[in-house]
Amino acid sequence: MVCVNMFFARHGQTDANAQLRLQGSGLNGPLSTIGRQQASALADGLRSQNLDMVVASGMERAIETARHVLVHYPGVELATDARLNEISWGIMDGETFKVADVLVQPVVEKWNSGDFDARIEKGESINDCRRRLLAAVSDILLAVRKEGSRNVLVCMHGRVLRVLMAALVDKDMRKMQRYTHTNCCYHQISVDLDMDDDSIIDLDKLVFEAVRIDVRDHLKSLEVDRPDTVDSV
Repeated sequence: MVCVNMFFARHGQTDANAQLRLQGSGLNGPLSTIGRQQASALADGLRSQNLDMVVASGMERAIETARHVLVHYPGVELATDARLNEISWGIMDGETFKVADVLVQPVVEKWNSGDFDARIEKGESINDCRRRLLAAVSDILLAVRKEGSRNVLVCMHGRVLRVLMAALVDKDMRKMQRYTHTNCCYHQISVDLDMDDDSIIDLDKLVFEAVRIDVRDHLKSLEVDRPDTVDSV
């Protein structure tokens, strides 16, 4: 068995974040100036982790964040996977929180009560996200086993980070809301993986342990705890 460390980071700030807009998979803008500073700070914070695999969602803000980290790891190639994209907020994607809350909060309340099939019109449910996220993680771990990787960074998004952490660590989707995060914070989890096994990865049989949650020490100098960077949904 080999202990694999996985670092799940949220992307840096975008203009939509700063404008307090609901930013799902329907918005694909780049990082803002502050977002690029946050991504550089994340890169510095992960500089000593000896990353040997870096994966990003298929969205520009996550890819750009990952590329900042890769400055310190010139021998590592960036992989992308659209299954790690942010949730689709459907008809509310791009709306201000003030406008979107009318439809979003009732759906979030349904998720909190265990109705993971609830969704906004033309959007995704938590179960939709969970299925694609777990399929992506399974493939990442297959690649880890094939390449002998030990330390993996995955750059992704706020709501899907909540979904993934609850699915992997708690194996209970009702625990989603306990995971808070700001732009360019990260969660570190570990899992023991049999590198000699050639079978399909069964995530239900693996134990994912939380090592550090919502790490943001590297962001202190940027005053990131402002409302424009905190993920509320």
